[in-house]
Amino acid sequence: MLSTDKASDFNFPVGPLHMLFPHAAHLWANGVIWAVAGALVLLALNDFRRTRSLLGIMLLAGGALAYFNEPVDDILGLVWHPRIHQDTVLNTIGPLPMWGLPTYIVFFGGIPWLLLRELRHVRFTIKAFWIGVLLTFAADLLIEIPLLQTHLYVYYANGTVPMSIARFPLYWLLINTTGPILCAAILFAVPDYFTGWRKPLLILVPAAADAGCSIVVGLPVYSALHAPGATDLARWAGALISVVVGLVILDAESKWLLARTAALRRTATKTAGPKTGSHPRSRPRSWRVLAEGDAPSSPSAASHP
Repeated sequence: MLSTDKASDFNFPVGPLHMLFPHAAHLWANGVIWAVAGALVLLALNDFRRTRSLLGIMLLAGGALAYFNEPVDDILGLVWHPRIHQDTVLNTIGPLPMWGLPTYIVFFGGIPWLLLRELRHVRFTIKAFWIGVLLTFAADLLIEIPLLQTHLYVYYANGTVPMSIARFPLYWLLINTTGPILCAAILFAVPDYFTGWRKPLLILVPAAADAGCSIVVGLPVYSALHAPGATDLARWAGALISVVVGLVILDAESKWLLARTAALRRTATKTAGPKTGSHPRSRPRSWRVLAEGDAPSSPSAASHP
């Protein structure tokens, strides 16, 4: 028989209901993060002007769409956005503040787009990949640690939050970064899929990659955080398992990107020969299609990275 006691159906630790939304901190965060998001939008518009490719615009819009994932992440990962006096921009499964919207545009739309631009140079290496991962970690820390000190949001648990430095649980680095990198890897590996009538589906890729990776990577620590009576050791074990899962996924993504890069180099060499293989026109259409959109090839467009 199903229980009629809804409170016992799921193990949700109670968040800090008393927290007040800090408006001054929100104004600063909103201004700074929207400035970064605005710069990326201008870059995407300039890219469209030069190449007639909507890729950048679509990915930034997809990053905004991924904000619908945040209430689910908040419930599973125990993240609390103060409700009292909150400047709410989205209220579905839970209320979310305005500053989070440009954050998602930057992190889940801008980062995969910028990474994809670099991948198209077909000079990918494992070393460069892990340097890029570390830079993504740094970007995440630069966003989260200052904001956490202002109490714009908080990570909480029954007991102590494991693996925390300056109020930030480090396992979230893996939960946050695997999705944007997967998004870039998908678009690099199968650019021909997102053409013609499928082109509008591009806007869904950031949200799908973010949701998939956050669940897979976060599941061990989410389970430990919610388990009734879990000890600090159990929460730390869950956090460590999540970190390992995230690193395994990043390693798999690096191998996939390396294999794809090698295949593109071989195709380019066979197509154009050693003398012209480095010119963008000599690269296969599967590499160029997202970069150039559906516009006719021209010398200026073909030379665009």
